[in-house]
Amino acid sequence: MGRRLGLLIGINQYQDSSFRPLRYAETDARAIAHWLVNSRGGRWNPSEVQLLLGPQATRQCAEQWLMRLCLQTAGPDDTLFVYFAGHAFLDEGRAEGYLALADTFYHQPASGLPLAPTLLQVFGRSPARAIVCVLDCFQTGSLWGQRRTSPFDCRPLPGPTLLATLQQLPNRFLLCSCRGNEFAAEQGEQNVGMLAHRLLLGLCGGAADPTSGQITFQRLSLYLQQNLGEQQRPQLFGQGLGPVVLVGEEPPLELSPSAATATAGGSGQPGLQQMPAAPGLAPPQAGYQVGQLSPLAQASTGIAQLSPQQPATPAATPTAEQQATLLLQQARFLLQQQRPTEALNCLERALQLTPTNAAALLLKGQLLGSAGRFAEAMQAVEQVLRQEPGNALAWSTRAALLANMGQFEEALQAIERSLTLDPHNSETQTIKSAILVKMAVAQTPAAPPSAPLPGASAGQAAPAAGGRETSAGPATPDSRQGVARRGRALLTSLALQIVGLGLGLVGAWLAIKHPGAPTVVPLTIEGLGLALLCANALSGCYFDGLWRFVPISLTSLLTAAVPAYLLLTQSGRARLAGLVEANPRGFTAIQFILLWFGLVAVLPLLLALVGLVSGWLRGARRR
Repeated sequence: MGRRLGLLIGINQYQDSSFRPLRYAETDARAIAHWLVNSRGGRWNPSEVQLLLGPQATRQCAEQWLMRLCLQTAGPDDTLFVYFAGHAFLDEGRAEGYLALADTFYHQPASGLPLAPTLLQVFGRSPARAIVCVLDCFQTGSLWGQRRTSPFDCRPLPGPTLLATLQQLPNRFLLCSCRGNEFAAEQGEQNVGMLAHRLLLGLCGGAADPTSGQITFQRLSLYLQQNLGEQQRPQLFGQGLGPVVLVGEEPPLELSPSAATATAGGSGQPGLQQMPAAPGLAPPQAGYQVGQLSPLAQASTGIAQLSPQQPATPAATPTAEQQATLLLQQARFLLQQQRPTEALNCLERALQLTPTNAAALLLKGQLLGSAGRFAEAMQAVEQVLRQEPGNALAWSTRAALLANMGQFEEALQAIERSLTLDPHNSETQTIKSAILVKMAVAQTPAAPPSAPLPGASAGQAAPAAGGRETSAGPATPDSRQGVARRGRALLTSLALQIVGLGLGLVGAWLAIKHPGAPTVVPLTIEGLGLALLCANALSGCYFDGLWRFVPISLTSLLTAAVPAYLLLTQSGRARLAGLVEANPRGFTAIQFILLWFGLVAVLPLLLALVGLVSGWLRGARRR
């Protein structure tokens, strides 16, 4: 069986403020990577799944890992899975699609990863048996609105050339989803994005083949299209020859007409046979929702649905048993009316009459769990299990409570016990899937760093899946990068200020000392100095902000002091008169020099303010 290789990238914060911060992108990539390598999940080899998060996901790093895995590591029997969660934009000049990495700037498209050329190279040259690329992107920029055919259309990102090529390459898939855009914000569920949540539910069994238990990419993509809303519903491009198995044993490579799948004319809709929606595909209902038990509005029917064989209560007097039954029915009715406190009182009274009533104990446990009183709820469930160890409903209720308490391993053991007792219960299957999803989101155990990038030093290794991002990645931490950049900006500004002022002083010296020389020479030199100072002020403050503005403002104050001293003070006027008397022919040159100093004091400062404000408004500031 071939290997399964993975590259997962997630970016929440960008250096360029043109890309708004995302909430779930890094969590999505981390959760999917953790599930793939988990022993209870995909069981992929951790050393063959690479995870790039936040500052580590630079353009160079992402491109190097992609090329390395696709062109150097992958073999003819291997399957490659690529997942990207972040921003995507279109070049305003040529309308080409780009993925925005951590160091990408919107107005510098070359700093992003060009999608079509990159995937054309990867898809065409890689020897891998199958490549699956999932793009969960926030659509940034005004050009999307001109290119989309629907509010959440993803077609402009790959472009027509790549889409046409995908129809000619077997087992090369591109699945695109809209994380958000100018019409809709990023959405999440259980602390992960909507696409990632449904993808994990599908991998946890929602998209499994009922006969073999395999989860193929074809079934997973169809499951996503059937279970996501308009915004996140993915578009699938590419054609397949045989199933691409993501979870489970690989089948023999046998091609048949029924096994081949393709997109319908590149429409973005898969040409697959319709898979019937199983009841367990929906999130847990009626008091069994992992993350927070629901208010049990439908608890009266939820219990009967979860356990086809209700536990029988021990013998009691007919009057007591009848009263307890009536109180239990009343409690269920009160829950439907959203009156949990009164329902709990009815259950307590019923249990006083029949202390071992399993149905009342389980309903009490669910009700206490929905209120966050997990310890008390667990006591009620444990009492049922002591009485009836074979009660499937009690085991599934215990699993939901343990998951809400963060005890995922114990919760999985309990839900497996429930499935052993009642293997065809779809609601219990849903609870298991939800536990696995929550476990993948909550747990990210540390792992040793993987092999370094091609051409990178030993200290620049990217983390393996499941590991937390560290400062030893291919990109240095933001704080150190920021300090170094600000230092360079300050030194650059000072150097340019000195050169500009030096040119002006040289021109002034030539005009005064050699009044007979051609006037154009000193004027040209002084003009170059003034132009250099103005250009430095405008561009420097536009990109680097206050770190270039501070030395510029100081220079303006110093140069303004020269004409102010010569014209406004008595000693200054005396010196100026002495210069004119000593060199009458240089009077015009002295006037121009005073004008030059005045312009140097005013123009660069005004341009610096313009650059400072416009850079902030357009989000071009370097950090």
